[in-house]
Amino acid sequence: MTQPEQALPAENQWDLMVEHGHGLQNGFHGLWVEGDDPEELSRLLRVDQDSRLECDLETATEVYGSTRERGAVWIGPHAPGWTHVLVFGLHPYHPAILNLGKRRVFEIFCREELGELDPLNLYYDGAQLGDVTPPYDQGGDMDLPEYLPYTLGLELGETRSLKRDMHLMASMVGRITGRFTDRDWWTATRTFYRIPDKAWGT
Repeated sequence: MTQPEQALPAENQWDLMVEHGHGLQNGFHGLWVEGDDPEELSRLLRVDQDSRLECDLETATEVYGSTRERGAVWIGPHAPGWTHVLVFGLHPYHPAILNLGKRRVFEIFCREELGELDPLNLYYDGAQLGDVTPPYDQGGDMDLPEYLPYTLGLELGETRSLKRDMHLMASMVGRITGRFTDRDWWTATRTFYRIPDKAWGT
């Protein structure tokens, strides 16, 4: 039987995003946050509670496109013990992300204008601990080597490919959190909130 830390997704994680992500392949910012309380996380992110909207991803992207605020989130359950936050308009190391408290926060960020991925960052209690990007070669060096057992078969190799690297990084997060993205994940109803620009002094 395959160990959970060596499992593989049933479908390519990049292909699912292209099919169901409503353009997110052009720029993606996702947080996998330890904990089962989206309401608490929304408060820590300083969202506008009056902007709350239960919706699917297509609606979330449409509403964000018509909002004046720079920041917004689409937030909801990911797997037992984990919440997913799709982020609009914020950047890595943003104060909102650093405000999520004493819980692990894994981040995948694709720069739309460059079409490249940042390292797979891990935050905890207001600090970036390092990244858990899979190594180039099996058993190779990692910033946080305690996550090396999750990387078997996900080695990045020497040649960069946005599509392949995104699939491998999303698979890495799926192993850690116990769930890969799938069609149900992408088509779920979650909660959209705007983040007022003044909430973080932007």
